[in-house]
Amino acid sequence: MDFEDIPFEEIIRKEKIAESFEKRKSAESEKKNANGSYKSCKESEKNDEIDQKLKKYGRITSKNSPMEVSSRRQTLPEKLENERNYIRNKHEGSKKGNDPRFNDSCGKLNTDLFHKSYDFLDDMRQKEFNQIKNTLDLYKIMTKSKELGTWNKVKKSSKFKNSDVNHLTQDQIDNLKLKYQKLVSEKDHRKNLYLKQQTISQHRKQEQAKIESGKKPFFLKQKDINISIQHDKYKNLNKKQISMLEQKINRKNVSKFKPPTSLRKI
Repeated sequence: MDFEDIPFEEIIRKEKIAESFEKRKSAESEKKNANGSYKSCKESEKNDEIDQKLKKYGRITSKNSPMEVSSRRQTLPEKLENERNYIRNKHEGSKKGNDPRFNDSCGKLNTDLFHKSYDFLDDMRQKEFNQIKNTLDLYKIMTKSKELGTWNKVKKSSKFKNSDVNHLTQDQIDNLKLKYQKLVSEKDHRKNLYLKQQTISQHRKQEQAKIESGKKPFFLKQKDINISIQHDKYKNLNKKQISMLEQKINRKNVSKFKPPTSLRKI
């Protein structure tokens, strides 16, 4: 069939159909492009959210799947971190040291037997105490002799030849002073405990004899125990220590006394 045989009206109709088809195609392509850009925006937002979740929680494939966290990551989600800390603190708190002195299953503590069996500890403490005291005394002599200018004569004595006081630094001397004060306070504390135990045991023996004769028992108060301890300590002091103690008590009383600023009007 030749092109000349086709009527003119048929040609115009087909051209119109082709134009409408092209218009429809272009409109659909524009619509697709618009939808694609909208979808791409939504996808980018979703990707950002996923990235944030990955940074916070690790890899999550779906909401029902278990969370995957890398072993190299040090940080955990806040909820998991709190749970882990709670479990750790719970187990750490349950680990308590067992002291046989305060454990009923180990029996009662016999202090007299303990002191007799571990009597060598007192000798070791006394030896350490004497060594520190001697070094501090030598240091005092050394400082005084240096101030007076007689150090060259004093350092030739046998005391300084057998000691390393010359080589000690100021920090080491300060540490020795602190250690000496600590040992003195511990010694005083142990002495108080020993005197307290003695007073209580003596009082119990006296009361036991009274109970056997038919009298009611009398229990000492803490105040009475402290007074008896002070009396025992005061008996063992020499004249110099007694005078120093009296001066200390007087100073304390003077510091406590505060005279009135103005006389009360009658």
